[in-house]
Amino acid sequence: MTTIAESPWRTTSEVLDYLRISRMALSRNMDRFSYGVHFYRKIPGNKHSKIVWNIVNLEKFFCTPVAYKKKTVDTIS
Repeated sequence: MTTIAESPWRTTSEVLDYLRISRMALSRNMDRFSYGVHFYRKIPGNKHSKIVWNIVNLEKFFCTPVAYKKKTVDTIS
C-alpha cells in the first residue's frame, strides 16, 4: 500500500500490513473502537459480514502514547 489518498476505508488485511500489527491486537482492542468512526461492516445487519477499517483513525489510536499513573500509598492517620 503506497498512499491512502483516495479513501481511508481499508480491509482487515490491508490494515494489518500497514500498521504492522497482528489480528489479535486488533481484536483485543475491538471494545475501544467506535462503530462508524474506526470501523463498519460491509453488510450492517449481518454480524458475520466483513469489517472495513478507517486507517487514519486506527493509526491515531495505535500511535497515541499512553501515560501510566503511578500508584500512591495512602497513609492512614
